[in-house]
Amino acid sequence: MPDAAFSLDGLAAASGVTPRTIRYYQSEGLLPVPDRVGREARYHSAHAERLRVIGELQARGLRLTAIAELLRSAPDGIPADDWLGLGESLRRPWVEDQPALLRRGDLDERLAGLPEDALGVLVRLGIVERRADTSPVVWLVPSPGLLEVAIETVRLGIPAGVAARLRQLLESRLRDLATDLVARFTEEVSAGHLAAGRPGELAHLLDELQPITRRTVDLLFAHEMERAQRDLLDATDHQETPR
Repeated sequence: MPDAAFSLDGLAAASGVTPRTIRYYQSEGLLPVPDRVGREARYHSAHAERLRVIGELQARGLRLTAIAELLRSAPDGIPADDWLGLGESLRRPWVEDQPALLRRGDLDERLAGLPEDALGVLVRLGIVERRADTSPVVWLVPSPGLLEVAIETVRLGIPAGVAARLRQLLESRLRDLATDLVARFTEEVSAGHLAAGRPGELAHLLDELQPITRRTVDLLFAHEMERAQRDLLDATDHQETPR
């Protein structure tokens, strides 16, 4: 069966993607350059399939920059299901900690016994967000797990402001670490699988590595905390030793 040929408008009609968006995808390397017949561009079924894959990957939560990097790194002819499986792996959450909505009574119950300024600190940190667009007013908790950690920390006697600054320090350092790890993994591992046309294998590898990575981070952080505490004790002992 001969390959279908489309004009720009024909491809837009067949795919549901506007001509302007199609041109943008071409400029960003998301879509192969079309053939030319005189001055008119000619697209084929492969372009329509690529647009479908892009749409599916976007629906799974991938941004266009990530999709473009994946597509640029791989040869043509990879089955769409392999791409979609990779997109699903990249989107899969690392922790079951989904946003929740709480009524004021439920929130007050959780914060019972905490200092009066605790709620204000949690709001400033973004751990709790007041949703004024609902009736009755509800509170959005982006991460119930982090809310519980914050509450437990304050109940240990650590002031809410101090707990907030410690959390911000952790979040900032871990954000940079996660960004660097993903960049290094993409450069040294992912690119090879994609260049060899094996996104399905990469998807499986990512799934298997997720718990291993979390355990590694937990172990390394624990060891570094032990080292830092030993260093603090050694420094204290050195200062107290009479000369």
